[in-house]
Amino acid sequence: MAMYSGEATLTFVDFEIVESILFDTSEVKNKRRIVVEINAQKRELHYSDLLVDFEVLKDEVLNKEGNYLFHRFDGTTSKKYNSDFGYWVIKYKKLIMEWDELIDKAWFEER
Repeated sequence: MAMYSGEATLTFVDFEIVESILFDTSEVKNKRRIVVEINAQKRELHYSDLLVDFEVLKDEVLNKEGNYLFHRFDGTTSKKYNSDFGYWVIKYKKLIMEWDELIDKAWFEER
């Protein structure tokens, strides 16, 4: 069951950011419904900008090459980028996740 932890710290050991993408909707006008992959402009954004206040909504291990994992994180960006969607792909050897407590079931789980 997916849980909500509040803030957490992810520490990647021996890592490299492979891709850092913003789906920019700032030029989309007069649409009631935005399909991000179709309507937004896909643009590269330096990870140091993309990851500020980034909220992970989905993650997926893409593949493994030798001792390295390739992992994609999809989510929403900061208000600076209109809380638009984005994703980043990282190559790393080890991931350490730390949080203080599990607060409740995730919003998409039955409560």
